Amino acid sequence: MEYSDWELVREIKNGNEDAMELLVRRYYPQVFRYVLQIIESEQDSYDVTQDIFLSVIQNIRGYLPLKKFGSWLFTIAHNKCMDYFKTNHSDRFVDITEIEIHDTETPFDKQIIDSIVMDEVLGKLTPPQREVVILHFIHRFTAKQISSMTQTPLPTIKSRIAVSRKRLKELLEENRYE
Repeated sequence: MEYSDWELVREIKNGNEDAMELLVRRYYPQVFRYVLQIIESEQDSYDVTQDIFLSVIQNIRGYLPLKKFGSWLFTIAHNKCMDYFKTNHSDRFVDITEIEIHDTETPFDKQIIDSIVMDEVLGKLTPPQREVVILHFIHRFTAKQISSMTQTPLPTIKSRIAVSRKRLKELLEENRYE
């Protein structure tokens, strides 16, 4: 039986450790991929992801279903990534080598080439643009959800999405002719 996020959270609040394990299994790949796309080191990504889930465990009693669990979780992930940069005195974002944004019908070779191109393109965006691209276009969060997660005004997020979309289109066109 497939449990909803809210059902799992309710079970966790009632002390069911198996429910926490199910929730971690459900979200770990997405959260890790997000963290890896934001920070530079794979090992540090594992550490930050672990820290995110520890924070979820510590704060789960405070979670209220006023917003989706995924949005709440990615808010924590965003904050932990920003903490990582503050601690490491770094404002660099990682240039990723794999982004799973392709249909399963796309041939494997094309996916690799597209991933390399996307890696190069993302590396040319500013950190705020890169983050909004990752959250909006890859993880499919709405502008309103991103605004809430990052504590950035909604008009700013909408502007970043529009500017990033335009910039991505330009960069992908440039790459096509190289």
